[in-house]
Order: sequence, then structure tokens, then C-alpha cells
Amino acid sequence: MDILRSIGNTPMFRLRKMAGPDRAEVWVKWEGANPTGSMKDRMALSMVEGAEKRGQLKPGGSVVEYTGGSTGSSLAMVCAAKGYRSHFVSSDAFAEEKLATMRALGATVDIVPSVDRKITPELIQEMIARARELSKQPNTFWTDQFNNTDNKNGYHKMGEEIVHRLNSFDEFVMSVGTGGCFSGNSEVIKEQLNNVKCVAVEPASSRHLSKGPLGGHRIEGIGPGFVPRIMRMDLVDRIISVSDEDAYNTARQLGKTEGVFGGISSGANVYAALQIARELGPGHRVVTVIVDSGLRYLNGDLFR
Repeated sequence: MDILRSIGNTPMFRLRKMAGPDRAEVWVKWEGANPTGSMKDRMALSMVEGAEKRGQLKPGGSVVEYTGGSTGSSLAMVCAAKGYRSHFVSSDAFAEEKLATMRALGATVDIVPSVDRKITPELIQEMIARARELSKQPNTFWTDQFNNTDNKNGYHKMGEEIVHRLNSFDEFVMSVGTGGCFSGNSEVIKEQLNNVKCVAVEPASSRHLSKGPLGGHRIEGIGPGFVPRIMRMDLVDRIISVSDEDAYNTARQLGKTEGVFGGISSGANVYAALQIARELGPGHRVVTVIVDSGLRYLNGDLFR
């Protein structure tokens, strides 16, 4: 057994304090229990193994990607375990811990400077362009997470785990970056359970899903400024926009009230789930995801 076998089968539990008796139950999938502390371990393994099966990634090869750091950390871990090199494009707009984790796991990391440390559509496009250039090197595979269906497929097992744990619930809530987690889970949930609504979450200041204004935001991992090719918009029953402030405050409240130590997008997920829980009331269940561990954000402004 190696480290890759410990990906998945993460715990799931109910938020007892933030969702009181006057609301629907709110259940969360604790993805911080994965090896790098992030749900992205699932899609990283899926993308690498998919490339291996198709012959796109050969022994001694290199993996290239543009990343805010979570996908990069997960890919670096998978590459280290399998003996591949890794070279990623990121930015100073993302948490220092994520950049350090990628390097600690053996990756080379190129940094694209941001404006005021904000995540903007222009920044993402610049990162993509740099990754595309790197992918032209010999014996190199670009995972291209926003367009790679192996990303989405890597979350099918997560959906199965949720359905196995709770065989009855009303709504699934997930913030959208690449769209892989939302789409992969929603495919399984809608196939196996009747009448479950799937709710997509976006940054309020960069509303790429609801076709609103696009701007900078500080919710790492979501809101790239465009709808990714792998995003299953046909499975979206509702879109909820969450402000930076509400995402940050909810992430902080999760730690202090529930003892759940998650990151910024986890705060956005729970904020949206609590909104739905208020609307549905008692006798219903809402499911969402704690995307990653708060340990990735200790040097930033989330917990300061």
C-alpha cells in the first residue's frame, strides 16, 4: 500500500450548532482528511492515471499545470509517489502555504504576479498561457484541469460515498472552480437519488455562472471568470453568489463554533448551505463540502 491508497473515503458529519433546530440539517463531507488535506487529491490521481492509460504520460515524464496551489499540491504528491517530475504555474494571489507545499513535494513552481493579490480573469488566462508554453517541452503532459474530463470523473467515487452515507437528502451545494467536483458529484447523485437539487456557488464579485459582472475576488479555488468545458451546467438547479466577506466570516465561524477547520471556499459552501437550510426548514437535509484544511491559510488574512 502507498500514499495514493489513502485518497478518498473521507468522513461526513452534521453541523450541530450553526444549523439549529429551526433549519434543515446541514451535512458536510470532510475532504481535509485526504493526504494533502484537499479534495483535489481525487482529481489529481484520476488525471494522472487517465494519462497513463492513454499513453500520454510515460515513465520519466513531466506533468504541467496552472493552479492556485491545491491542484498543484495534489498533483505534486501523485507525481512524487509515481516517479514523475512536476512543473506548475501559480501566482502570489494564492496562499503561501500552497506554494510551499508544491515545492516541498518536489515541484518546480513559476509565479505569475497578481494585481493587489486578487484573482482575476486576466490572471487566470495568463497562467493558462504560461502552462501551454511549458506543455510544448518533450515528454510532458499538461493535465489541463479545466478541460480534462478525468477531473470530473475523479469525483464520482466521492458522490458514491455521499449517497452511501446519506441515502436521502434534498440539496447538494458546491462552489465551482474547474467544475469537476460539482459535476462529478452531481452526475452520481442525480443518477442514484430522485429529486435532489444541485446548487452551484460562485463569487458575488465574479459571477461567471450566472452571467453577471466579472471582477476580482479573494475566494481561492473558485470563480475563474469563465465556464469551464467540463462544467455540467445542465445539472445546475440553482446558482448562489457569495461575497468574499461572507465566505471568510463563515470559514472563521466554522472553526470557532463547530471545530471544523476549513478554507475560504469551504466557508462559501457552508454559507450557501445555511441559506438553503433556512429556506427548507426542519425535516430536510442539505449536503456540502469542506474542500480543504484551514492549515493552508494560516499565513494569509483568513485567520488573522
